[in-house]
Amino acid sequence: MILTHKIVEQLQEKWPQFVAFDDSLRDEAKDYKHALGKLAEISGENLLSQLSNEKTPGALPTAEFETAPNLCLKFPLEFGNHQEARAWACDALLNHTTFAVDGSQIRHDPGLSVPVAAVQVAWFENRHRREASYTKDITFEILTPEELLVEFNGDRIFSEQTVSTRRFELEIETLCNLMQKLATEREQSSRLPVALFDSSLVISFADRLQEEMRARHVNAMLRLLRCSKQTGIPVVGYIDSSYARDLTNMLAHCFSLNEACRVHDAQLVSGRLEWGARTPLFICARGGADRKRAGVLESFEEYRRGIGFLYLRTNSSTPPARLEIPLWVYEQGLLNEVIDIIRAEVIVGNGYPYVIETSDAAAVITSREREAFYAIFQRFASEQGVELRVSQKATSKLRRR
Repeated sequence: MILTHKIVEQLQEKWPQFVAFDDSLRDEAKDYKHALGKLAEISGENLLSQLSNEKTPGALPTAEFETAPNLCLKFPLEFGNHQEARAWACDALLNHTTFAVDGSQIRHDPGLSVPVAAVQVAWFENRHRREASYTKDITFEILTPEELLVEFNGDRIFSEQTVSTRRFELEIETLCNLMQKLATEREQSSRLPVALFDSSLVISFADRLQEEMRARHVNAMLRLLRCSKQTGIPVVGYIDSSYARDLTNMLAHCFSLNEACRVHDAQLVSGRLEWGARTPLFICARGGADRKRAGVLESFEEYRRGIGFLYLRTNSSTPPARLEIPLWVYEQGLLNEVIDIIRAEVIVGNGYPYVIETSDAAAVITSREREAFYAIFQRFASEQGVELRVSQKATSKLRRR
């Protein structure tokens, strides 16, 4: 229970601190927006020259930088209503296969004497034929006590990281399997398939992981990037609400700005983009959060500078989405076709790519389903003659099933 008058009292007392924070943020953003305006006036060659001594400047320009006045590449079409937009989207997607995966997990309940966890990955493959043609399915994998152990300070301990890491690996495995299947089945006359990954390809979150888990994430992502190039099927990392600061860091290096950790790229470029418009493609050159240690992107081998990013306005009321795309897609002249497919998916999904939205809905494991899993495990253990000790709290949960 919460008491409204207690909340109001606290807000009245501490509101000046919120105002001070907002004022400080506005001042920082103002400096960076001014720098962004100056950036739009210089050449890509000049920009590269200014960043040449920086090992991880945040971002580097591609040749698109020269063709994007005001850092904006406009979407050339205008729609009178949503019906017109959907008609264009259906035509843009026709015979393009799009597919996505998403996962969820069941963590080990410490109330059970025998550790057990599980991961579930769902995928949705839409062939966009005139006759309905799609596949939606699920992979479920149980993790044993041995699979939940991780090395830490010379000891083997149970770690939640192992569950999240296995989920990530299974998502990548599923995407790669779909790519390989489509590459085998694809006819020369068929239109370009596109894989959507509901997260970043740069995986900077792995910087904070224990060394073994970090390495597993890097190896999985390298497998995805290599599979994408080998099959010729672009993969797009789609981040709906991005707080990345690659352009911001580039501006700081280029114009000697004070570091502003609260200003992020999407916020900076938002005012320059109308619906469907995008920034030019930049090369991601991100460093690590810990300046004493190389960032995870530095261990990406041939993809260390092989991932591009751009910002695409997909909704008029929110900041632009961030798209991360392997540079080979741009180098082979496929980028604009891929971006149109993303725009069409967003229209069909009413502001969010439909293929990602559908795989996400299929992957969800509810709290009741988690409790059901533990109950099934308890019954199975009993049938197999395994004495499973359950804490009183866990027993209460299982009884409610």
